Amino acid sequence: MALHVRQRLLLAFAAIHAAMFAYDLHHPERFLRTDRAGERLQSVQSFIDALQSGGDLSSFFASHGVPGDWLPHALLYLAGGQFLVIAVQIALVLASISCVYRIGRAVGLGERGALWAAALYGALPHTLVFPHQLASEAIFVPLVVFGVAMAIGAGSGLFFGLATLIRPVTLLWPPVHAALEPEKATASAKALFFVAALAPMVAWTAFIYVQTGEVSMGRSGHDLGHNLYERVQRMGASLSPSERPRVRPLGYTTMSIREYLAFVAHHPAAAAEHSARDFATLAAKSGIERLAIDYLDLFPQSRVALQDAQSGWRAQVEQKGLAQAMLGLWHAQAALLLVSGVAAALFVAFMALAVVGGLSSDRTRLLLAAFVLYIFFTAQAVDAAQSRHRAPAEFALCLLAVAGWQRLRAGAAARIPVLTHEVGVR
Repeated sequence: MALHVRQRLLLAFAAIHAAMFAYDLHHPERFLRTDRAGERLQSVQSFIDALQSGGDLSSFFASHGVPGDWLPHALLYLAGGQFLVIAVQIALVLASISCVYRIGRAVGLGERGALWAAALYGALPHTLVFPHQLASEAIFVPLVVFGVAMAIGAGSGLFFGLATLIRPVTLLWPPVHAALEPEKATASAKALFFVAALAPMVAWTAFIYVQTGEVSMGRSGHDLGHNLYERVQRMGASLSPSERPRVRPLGYTTMSIREYLAFVAHHPAAAAEHSARDFATLAAKSGIERLAIDYLDLFPQSRVALQDAQSGWRAQVEQKGLAQAMLGLWHAQAALLLVSGVAAALFVAFMALAVVGGLSSDRTRLLLAAFVLYIFFTAQAVDAAQSRHRAPAEFALCLLAVAGWQRLRAGAAARIPVLTHEVGVR
């Protein structure tokens, strides 16, 4: 019966994504309405051209950052175009929904709780939209879910290793994962996990060293150095002109970790304020805009203005403060702000339940809570956190939120007999 119910859940989401696929066929431009999609498509097309013309692929790989950011899409695009990319990404997200159910059963949510967690995960805006776009999260997030769903060992480690080649944010996670894994995991299983998790990035770093003489993951316009430089520039906007960091010429807009930490040490208040905005964004911004603006295009006049790095909603919050920025947005886009506000309120409640669910001594639930915190803190390595940076942790948040709801219900049920007894005594 449990398997049958899970199959029905998967069929329901398969039907939703099939309807969205039909929508994609009539709105192919939605495929590129996500972060860096245009840049990623250019890498895909350049790779295909180099492959077909017999160009220097080694040099191409060495100059385009981590390969997982564009190579899986390039191979799928070469085989069948953007609609094959979408079809494969839909298959991955459906498999990840099934895995969330499995994890839910493993952490003691029961059949109904596991189904609710899987349904919540499948219904979140990022889970719905990213499979239909040229987004690295469409492949990265399912790989992370697969890695958590599998017992620790070579298979689990390999999923994390492949995910790290797409987005290096998970590079430091394997030690934490192994430490919090239930004690039944053997030393040999943990060793295999570490080797499999690190091997893809070690091999890639060795390739970059051979090609360039640098020990790095490869240079690109969105690597860590560029992100830290842009982050410092955003922090510096709140400082007096004499304290602001120098704007570097094009081609030199990068910063080392040492330089970044030195800036933070000199301007701790500006850094703390920027980080606070990041955490607030990750905790409250639901991502509904991905569905309403980027995909369904319900507010066509708003997309470019709101997402502009220099004058969009985040820049307005940084420059004017939250209240003044929201007031301005209300005058300009009241309907959109209302949709976003309602979704944010619901998401804050969802996050509160996840916090309650994370307050547990169970090692697997602690692992899920630790992964959420890990993703929140590693988002500090980008210029300004967006809701999409939370996407890898959303499966864990769904599981913890259901666990929190169950805990609150159990507590309420335990209090009812006590209250009844007290009333009877009086």
